[in-house]
Order: sequence, then structure tokens, then C-alpha cells
Amino acid sequence: MPLWGSISFQDCYYHIGEYLGLFHEGVMCLIIFILSVVMYGLGWVFCSGSSFRYLREAQAVETAWTIIPSVCLVCVAIPSMHLLYVMDEIGSPKFCFKAIGHQWFWSYEFMGDQEDVLGFDSFMEREVDTGYRLLDVDQRMVAPANTGIRCMVSSADVIHSFALPGCMLKVDAIPGRVNEVPMTVNMCGVLYGQCSEICGANHSFMPIVVEFIHPRVYNLWHWAAVESFDIKVL
Repeated sequence: MPLWGSISFQDCYYHIGEYLGLFHEGVMCLIIFILSVVMYGLGWVFCSGSSFRYLREAQAVETAWTIIPSVCLVCVAIPSMHLLYVMDEIGSPKFCFKAIGHQWFWSYEFMGDQEDVLGFDSFMEREVDTGYRLLDVDQRMVAPANTGIRCMVSSADVIHSFALPGCMLKVDAIPGRVNEVPMTVNMCGVLYGQCSEICGANHSFMPIVVEFIHPRVYNLWHWAAVESFDIKVL
């Protein structure tokens, strides 16, 4: 989780999210460099005391301030377009789950061992003894780590937004439409998120918690959860 005073993104569990973080840092360095050059130029003009009143044209300067920004934009556009296409590449995921937004909670659906659809509702935990206040839920969505995952997002009433900052993931949940995004988490852990679309009075009380566990442990959890009736067959 990001802490108070953090000036960068939180640690990412998704390799594409790591690339997004590197891309952000590179663009910020480029912006700071351009800003420094511009401020140095302004300071030199104001402090030099020279007069450019009768300067008619400067072909070299005009060529430079046209070519250099163009090169900078191309250097930003190429990795940006590459990341956009990589983020949309679904591939052949081995696990799939669906997140459905409601006012004001999330419900999850996924396939069981017998090709039946299993689902449960996830509400915010009102009294949290261990964990994060306003971020923990009564039932977490559990998914296998180091596994290709297809995350499908939809809504049952109004527009919501499924956001997991730990995966650099943010998908709009639109009624009557299913948006999907690929995801492969590199390590086991618990990721917290929230609805990022203002959806009503209790918008801030519908957190998202996804726990990624080892694939072998996931099979045991799946069996135990169904047997304990925490998960219902749809």
C-alpha cells in the first residue's frame, strides 16, 4: 500500500505495471529536463541585458525548436503505443473471474471444477481488528499467482470502476457491457483497491480486495470454500 508522503507509484505485482512505472519516470525526467532548459533560457534572456528588437529571423533556431520537440514526442509515443497494445493482449489465460459492481458492493463470479459458475458478494468489513480500515472486506476474491488471468468487469446498476493500484489496473464497469483486461501477478500477496467512479452516496464504501496465492494452494482453497458454503453455485 502507498504510504503518506509517497511521491511515486506503489510497488507493482504485475510486470506490465512495472513497465508503466518506468515509462512514467522516464517521461517525468524528460519533462524536468525541458523545463530546466526553458527556465535557463528565460533567465539568460532577462539577465543578459541584450536587445533583440531588430532580430528578423533565425533559421537555425527555428529548425532546432521544431526538430528537438518532434524527436521528444516520437520518443514518448513509441513506448506509449507499445504499452497500449501489450495491455490489451489477452493471450490464453488459464483463469478467469468476473467482477460486477453494485450500489454499493462488489460480487465475483468464476468457474468451478465441475464447469459450474460460482459466485459470492463482497461487502466492506465494518469492524476491522486486523487489516486496513475502510479497505478490508468480509470475503476476498482469491486468484492464483503466476497464472494468466482474464478479468471481466461489468455493472448491475450504474457506472462503477474496478481499480487495483497494485496492478496498475483500472477498468470501467458499465451496465450492459463487459470490459476485459489481462493480468498476471508475479508473486503472492493481498492487493487492495476501491471503486474509482463516483457512483452514489456510498461510493467510498465498496472496497476491492484480491488475494493472490500459490496455484496449488488455490485448488485447496477452492474446495474448502465451496464445502463451507461461502461460495454459492449460480
